[in-house]
Amino acid sequence: MIVRINKIKNLGLVFCDYAWDAALPVFQKFNLIYGWNGCGKTTLARLFDAIGGTTIEDLEYEIEDGQGVKYKQQDAFPQKIRVFNQDYVQNNVKLLESRTNSISISLGKENKELVEKIESDKKILQGDPADLKKPGKIALRAKLVEDIEKKTSARNGKFTDIAKTIGAAIGGNALRDYRKPQAEKDFAGLAAKSELSDDDLKKYSFSTKQDSLPVIDLISQNITLSSDGGEFNIVVFFKSASDEAESLLLKTVESETISRLASNGDIAAWVEQGIHLHKKHSSKNCEYCLQKLPVARVEQLAKHFNEADKKLKESVQSLITKLREIYPLIQMQATQLPDIARLYEEYRTDFERKREELATTRAELLKYILALIKELEDKKTKTTEGVNLKTIIDASLCSSRINELNQVISRHNQKTAAFDDVKKDAIKRLKVHYLSTIFDDVKSLDADVLKLGGDIQVLKNEISGIESIIIQNLAQISSKHKACELINEKLTTFLGHQELTFVPQIDKEADSDGFEKEIVVGYQIMRGGKPAAHLSESEKTAIAFVYFVVHLGDQDFQVSDGIVVIDDPISSFDSNSLYQAFSFLKNAVKDARQVFIFTHNFDFLKLVINWRRHGGGSGYYMIKNHFDGDVRCARLEKMDKELCEYESEYHYLFKLLKMMRADQDGSIAKAYPIPNVARKVWDTFLMFSVPNGKTNYKKMEELKAAGHDEQKLDAIYKFTNDQSHITGAGFNPALVPETKKVVKELLEMMDAIAPQHFKAIDTATN
Repeated sequence: MIVRINKIKNLGLVFCDYAWDAALPVFQKFNLIYGWNGCGKTTLARLFDAIGGTTIEDLEYEIEDGQGVKYKQQDAFPQKIRVFNQDYVQNNVKLLESRTNSISISLGKENKELVEKIESDKKILQGDPADLKKPGKIALRAKLVEDIEKKTSARNGKFTDIAKTIGAAIGGNALRDYRKPQAEKDFAGLAAKSELSDDDLKKYSFSTKQDSLPVIDLISQNITLSSDGGEFNIVVFFKSASDEAESLLLKTVESETISRLASNGDIAAWVEQGIHLHKKHSSKNCEYCLQKLPVARVEQLAKHFNEADKKLKESVQSLITKLREIYPLIQMQATQLPDIARLYEEYRTDFERKREELATTRAELLKYILALIKELEDKKTKTTEGVNLKTIIDASLCSSRINELNQVISRHNQKTAAFDDVKKDAIKRLKVHYLSTIFDDVKSLDADVLKLGGDIQVLKNEISGIESIIIQNLAQISSKHKACELINEKLTTFLGHQELTFVPQIDKEADSDGFEKEIVVGYQIMRGGKPAAHLSESEKTAIAFVYFVVHLGDQDFQVSDGIVVIDDPISSFDSNSLYQAFSFLKNAVKDARQVFIFTHNFDFLKLVINWRRHGGGSGYYMIKNHFDGDVRCARLEKMDKELCEYESEYHYLFKLLKMMRADQDGSIAKAYPIPNVARKVWDTFLMFSVPNGKTNYKKMEELKAAGHDEQKLDAIYKFTNDQSHITGAGFNPALVPETKKVVKELLEMMDAIAPQHFKAIDTATN
């Protein structure tokens, strides 16, 4: 359970910097929080959404449970939390669209053993909240994953550090290019460690500092096509492609030609696609005009687009696909040329000139590819006639340009080879030396990671097996149709009629065997057989609240182990529905692990207090506002005892009037607020003692006629009426003695008019 909210930052305006008051009693199993509209109730209720996993930007908080464990915004709280507020309604009950999300409820009474088995399996997976020493297999796997990540991170760190050391030792470009992946690759080829002596280490380190440039890889003339899965020389590829294109363009097919289609390629393509679609969907009528397809026309089109035609087009399309695949690969080669700065200076001018010549040749080659694709695309609309090939692609010039660049690179490499062998040997020995310094540590970490990986796989298989069993058991005890029936049943009870009903929204999805099955994706809210429109505010609130109550029974939330938070569930109900809402709420949350109820309604407050008065395990709180400079802030306080003790506002105000009378000290400050309280008490008293619907003035005229003291009644009327309104005048010192006198007379008059009532309320408020 949550026992404290230690701090809140950046939660709206009023909870921008909140800290728990040490004198405030800790939260109980059941918690009632009272406050006026706008004081911050809804804002505080949203905190529980955040604790349950909803992200609120910039929010910081710290809560504490009964064991003293503290949780912050990045921590997962072990109990599930379900919050009823406007956010819940917007996310689940689309009132403007008259629909809701679906619920799959648990039918525990009918499947008690399965429910118990599911709960037992969930504890095996997720741990037992009541026993922190049993974290569950998921937490154990997470711990092993964390351990393997730490081991892997330590291993990576060793290779990152040693790569920096090796890069600095062998110098030159290696200082920039030698990184962790290269170190790991070299380590993989190390059968045993071999460290150098100090003298050899100095000698080989000096050898690597020779002024030379690295060997540059030659430019490849081969390209790999994923569609063929092979590597092709560009000259061979384009020679083969040109020959194939020439053959395909000359090839013709015999068909019963339809002149309209033969002379209009775009129409032919459209019709051919239409034939395919009609076959796919087994259409008997034309999908365009909805007329029955003429048999003769279908046969005519089949002869026009015969099998030979299809095969020829497929062959043409296959070649087009290859050409389109090779086009970007040719473009990409331009970006894969070595940087000119990597060559010795004397070769750079020649290399740059030949690179520009290659770029020009490659651009021409790309133009030819596009032209050939265009010819092949046109052929697909002219399969009945032979066409001569216009574009022959010859990549030999491009190949020659690449060879010329490779000749420059070879001259560069030959210069490097003169001293590179010695340097290579020195670099190799230095790599082996430094990698040997981490050999034992890395091998130990590898063994640990291997063992942890095996343990994780074992747990993964166990978790997967248990999850499969849970899913199978849930499938037996859950029903979204049943949830719909339950919502309707409770909504009828709540509203007292069946005018509004929920109907499942059915969709179809394919199962693993490809067969379609019906699924419930949500519920439509209906009124008289039609989608409900113009819902009243009380209907909207009733629907949302009933939906929430049923939702508490879904398979993803266990009430007995969860926290339920309800924010003002009766905001738009009349007095009759107020009791229905209270009854629903009471029965829905009575078995919850912990409950928080927020309200601003005094009548609802009293209903809840009376329910919990003798139940124990309850905490009563208020949200009050104060100003810190110009900033309005909210704080949580213990509920005023008068709100807990008295049955109505009338009782509370009567008690307050008596206290204020006794507290008079002759100052205007003490007397000034009394007329407002006295007026409310007097108005309420007259409402039930003279219940005739007339004005207070006329009611007092009747009291005078009944023989009650006229002078006192006039004084009471003037005091409660005149002094409780704005007069425009300044403070009148006469208010002090008048207050003492009139309050005494008001209480005496109440005793005279209704002695039994006065005695009862006077005794109750002592």
